[in-house]
Amino acid sequence: MRLNFGMKVKNHLFPIFVIALLTGACNTFQSNDGQFDLVFLDTLDIPFVGDIHAGAYANHTGLIYNYRSGEYLKFDSLGNVLAKNTIPSEGENGLFYVNGLKIIENGNILAKTIRGEIGLLDEELNLLKKVSMPFPNGSLDLKRNQNAIEIYKDELLLFYPGRDNKNPYNLGYYKDNFLIEKLNPSTGEAVPYLKLSPESKYQENLHFVPPTALISVLGNSLYFVFNKEPLISKYNLENNGAWESSVSLDSEGFVEIEGQEVPIGNDGSVLAEGEITNLFALENGFAVVYLDGISKSSPQKNKLPGKQLKIYNYETGWSNPIELPLNVLFLLNFTDEGQSFYALINPSSLPKGNKEAKVLKLKLQPK
Repeated sequence: MRLNFGMKVKNHLFPIFVIALLTGACNTFQSNDGQFDLVFLDTLDIPFVGDIHAGAYANHTGLIYNYRSGEYLKFDSLGNVLAKNTIPSEGENGLFYVNGLKIIENGNILAKTIRGEIGLLDEELNLLKKVSMPFPNGSLDLKRNQNAIEIYKDELLLFYPGRDNKNPYNLGYYKDNFLIEKLNPSTGEAVPYLKLSPESKYQENLHFVPPTALISVLGNSLYFVFNKEPLISKYNLENNGAWESSVSLDSEGFVEIEGQEVPIGNDGSVLAEGEITNLFALENGFAVVYLDGISKSSPQKNKLPGKQLKIYNYETGWSNPIELPLNVLFLLNFTDEGQSFYALINPSSLPKGNKEAKVLKLKLQPK
């Protein structure tokens, strides 16, 4: 049964162009085919005012969203506007603070809100239907673009802690409970799914800074990562979500606040926590985008941490980290080394009064 959940390009961005080219020229990674450069292809200028809280790219179309205005805008690979619509944040036909978007195969869109609403939008960005989780979200994290909703065999998979009124901020929550929920969009029934990796730091009987999570599915494999833990876990969906393996990010610079017997939080030694901001399942592995963070003992504590892209292949291991331009907010997509992908420029880095969203079109190219 099928799921029935019933710019134009301009050349005046010289600073962005220079950053992208310099970044790509100085950072390569090793693969079976040799070394690759991060190559700047284009900048898309898309008429869109304000901040951007979620986005996605798939099926040759991109999507961006602003929480305050409720505006959704869809664009093609050249930045041309394909559709736009405004959906209110309240009411029967509203969606409150969407922090996750997923473009599905038929062109429709899933929109996940922090309140546990999942909306289905058509290709013209009209809200066709919405379903709500049967219990409140225990983690009202306002983090933007949380890639934590997927589809598998007509069911929705999402990170949504708080079942049975349990508090995800309590000691041992993720050790003692399931990681995600599996929601039937036709009945509204949800069941808990997936257990914590035995290699996770959250298995320890210690207090940690509360995390959020990212998930990505390809075929029968689901990849899961907490944003504050450099450990990516693989689950077999064909085998009832059995844990298969976990891979460490292998980044010595990833800054974490250590677990504590008494929850005092940051003692001041961490200036900026390391964080994983994107996760993408690939044919024989996965890719992540992350910030290493800064600590007082960091040799580069006076340097702003930039986002890095890193690819893991189960045959060849990790690539070297690939520096992304400093003003990239998040990636809209990533598929494999040979395909172009899109990165959203942080609107706050653009001149005041700007009325366009800027999206970089990039590619990893063999030398």
